Amino acid sequence: MNWRRLGVLVAAGVSLAACKGASTGSGFAPPPPTLNTVALTVDTGPTAATGAINHAYVTVTVCLPGNATACASIDHVLLDTGSVGLRLVRSVLAAKSLTLPVSTDSGGNGVEECMSFGGGQTWGPVAIADVKLAGEVAAKTPLQIMDDTGSGAPPPATCGAGGTLINGVGGFGANGVLGLGVFAEDCGASCASATPAPPVYFGCTAAGVCTAENVAASAQVTNPVTGFAADNNGVIVNLPNLQNANGDTTLQGELVFGIGTQTDNALPATGITILGADATGHFTATYNGASAPLPALIDSGTDSYAFGDPTIPVCNTGAFVGYYCPATAPQPLFAVNVGVGANNGVDTVDFALANPQSFVANAAAIGGLGSGAGSSKFTWGMPFFYGRKIYLGIDQRTVGNTVGPLYAY
Repeated sequence: MNWRRLGVLVAAGVSLAACKGASTGSGFAPPPPTLNTVALTVDTGPTAATGAINHAYVTVTVCLPGNATACASIDHVLLDTGSVGLRLVRSVLAAKSLTLPVSTDSGGNGVEECMSFGGGQTWGPVAIADVKLAGEVAAKTPLQIMDDTGSGAPPPATCGAGGTLINGVGGFGANGVLGLGVFAEDCGASCASATPAPPVYFGCTAAGVCTAENVAASAQVTNPVTGFAADNNGVIVNLPNLQNANGDTTLQGELVFGIGTQTDNALPATGITILGADATGHFTATYNGASAPLPALIDSGTDSYAFGDPTIPVCNTGAFVGYYCPATAPQPLFAVNVGVGANNGVDTVDFALANPQSFVANAAAIGGLGSGAGSSKFTWGMPFFYGRKIYLGIDQRTVGNTVGPLYAY
């Protein structure tokens, strides 16, 4: 999902190693490895009417901080490697009878956030929860409650101006968004110390008057993986190839926490491309032999290969209005990915666009879907994930012999 990174993360580097346990001669058996894998499902969404395409979902459990029994498991949370932080729909939490404590600023005002995505902006309070995924727990993690009920402070005029508020289930086609991008916080230094404070975090009085303010990085909406005890340097998204050229009704894969921290998440020594990312989370891609590279990222929250190409026709009828409808399909294309900084891997990726009007009507997972007419960057969306293991290394965290932020496949 296209997202906005406002600042450079300022954090101390962390070197990670797998827990070795006690030696065999000590009389103690080594502890069992942490369960670090959750199911990843591509289907049509939380309800039969959602009709989502190329959405990968996980189930997330959130609990009152320090209370292992006051919890709610939320299904159909969209995995989004192009954003950072957990965001849950207020009405979905309410249906589970769970009320999370909200963050307050130094003046006792509630902290609310307006975060921008490609399709609009989310609005709602920052809350605190223990976040559980598989056997991993991120204690006291700041997250956003997307206020689809309107029961909280109203959004300021700057939030949604010229765009759309996308707080409800219908906006994302999900009960929430799990942002596992390559940074620890969703805004970073620019929201911690900028003058004036950007219109992202707000302190809101009881009367509903909201004023933009700085929020320390530790209190910003956070990538839950960074709060895990050990498997906290990144994630692996592992989805199989599609079985049908015109789309699969569902697809099952896995989301693995940690890279090189357990026996099930090793980074291969050979046969892999590592692409370093810059302070905005991008590497570069040169599309189809163009003269200039574009900022690029690998984003499971985008449903298609997204890039600008005025020579490819756009669908103007049917369910895929606005997507590319190549006159002859499959239309072969390519782009050359180049990493940034020390992780300056280079890889030419061949791909093809299909005509989406040929897809089966009930398909949830489809390859070859393209969009992005007029876009000034290149996004490797969900079709890129099918049949690949995608590794995302978090900024300032050690991954093998290198340091994030990085993408690898």
